Amino acid sequence: MAGYSREAERQNKHMKSLLRGETPEKRIFIPVEDNEFKKKLKKEWEEDQTLIKEKLDMTKEFRMPWFCPKCKKVMKSHLDDKVWWLYKHCFDCQIQFENKMRINGTWKEYEKKKVLENKLSFIKDMINSIDEYKKQDAPKFYRQVAADGVTDDIDK
Repeated sequence: MAGYSREAERQNKHMKSLLRGETPEKRIFIPVEDNEFKKKLKKEWEEDQTLIKEKLDMTKEFRMPWFCPKCKKVMKSHLDDKVWWLYKHCFDCQIQFENKMRINGTWKEYEKKKVLENKLSFIKDMINSIDEYKKQDAPKFYRQVAADGVTDDIDK
């Protein structure tokens, strides 16, 4: 029998009894909670939350915060952006830091150190670019031999 089910049979029996004028049977439905399924969902949700937290923590150092960690001012200037990536605080904090160094008399040493670091960085970049140039393959030159666009290698 196609479409046969106990529930369909029960509903038919119930409808016939109603048509005859009988009082319907009373049924009480008690929802049963599936605790195992709930635990599984909760565990999956917690795992997802820990993954999201780990990803956010990993990318935290690559984002500029809204507020300076030292003075708690809003960092919205383009100068704050530049200074943040160099020194991890706002432009105003950097100005105060350099001003204190000038007052203490340590500015010249700091300036020489920064210039020397910049020169070393430039030299390292040049050495790396030369090494990359040496590792490159020799360029291949092609010449056209036929009118149909077939090219041939010169080295042959």
